[in-house]
Amino acid sequence: MKYGAVINIKHGEEIKFEDGLSITLASFSHKNSINQVTKSSAYLILNKKKEKNEVFLSIYSDDNEKSDEELNSYEFTKTVQSEDNIESVVTSINNDRVILWKKYKIQLKGFEYDKFIKIIVSEK
Repeated sequence: MKYGAVINIKHGEEIKFEDGLSITLASFSHKNSINQVTKSSAYLILNKKKEKNEVFLSIYSDDNEKSDEELNSYEFTKTVQSEDNIESVVTSINNDRVILWKKYKIQLKGFEYDKFIKIIVSEK
């Protein structure tokens, strides 16, 4: 596999890179919440030189209401309004769609539950 390209990884599939990094799409999960926003997650096993780490990437049912920056950036800034109409600017970390591990950045680009995900893997 090449860094920086969009990669389709199927459920149960392992992909390997020239430098020894391998990524396996191990499983999927789906959760409902009290406020009716659902969350679907894809669990990945990252492996390099016998060091393994299980991580996940997720999508939410309200993702279509989010900005491109919020969906595609690890760290993003947005304006929020409190119940008493006070606006403030907050910076959030997007660890549901972007994973930083070792020298790698893994970004979720597409999601088909129980079938595959699309990711971009790059060196940070």
